[in-house]
Amino acid sequence: MTMHLQKDLNNLRKSLLLLGAKVEENINHAIELQSTGDLSIAKRMEEAEDAINEMEVTIEEECLKVLALHQPVATDLRFIIVALKVNNDLERMGDQAINVLERKQFLANFPPVAAELEFAEMGAIVRTMVKSCLDSLVNQEVTLAERVREMDDSVDDIHAQMFKTLRATMESDPAMVAPCLSLLTISSNFERMADLATNIAEEVIFMEGGEVVRHQHEHEYNHQKD
Repeated sequence: MTMHLQKDLNNLRKSLLLLGAKVEENINHAIELQSTGDLSIAKRMEEAEDAINEMEVTIEEECLKVLALHQPVATDLRFIIVALKVNNDLERMGDQAINVLERKQFLANFPPVAAELEFAEMGAIVRTMVKSCLDSLVNQEVTLAERVREMDDSVDDIHAQMFKTLRATMESDPAMVAPCLSLLTISSNFERMADLATNIAEEVIFMEGGEVVRHQHEHEYNHQKD
């Protein structure tokens, strides 16, 4: 590996870490927002989202520059491929956080929905998954990445239960359809964050061992459900 390639790869790693930190911060804000309903954080989240979008474009350009200038092979090439995918996944995770903000702004116009919803547990798991997938990327820890994949099942189960609860609430009180649908959307946003964290964990596994594990976990989960 040339010194120039090593320098560019190191800079790319740093850029990914900065993006990951910014996305993780906004996701934590979204989890807190769902819990407290405190919309005073909205401006900070929107400003962070603008920064995330700019960083995503810059990182993609960095990846393409490294590919064009150095034509990396083997491990270095796998890292660039993973960086491109992780970059996209992180930006999409940021989008989900903003979606939560928009739904909470809408919900501020309605009374609270009287239903037992497991957002606290769901948020805690998602928070752990996001932190762990980024830690696995930074430290190249396949074992930690595998744990992230396992946690995704719990988020899916909670989302499915909330769908049932909110559907029953809407059936019993049609006046609550609009807020219930927004809460269901928030649940879907958190579930999607978990999916994207799982994607990143799977890319870490590929980067470290060259093994493609996408869709395997989904197949195993569906098999357990049958």
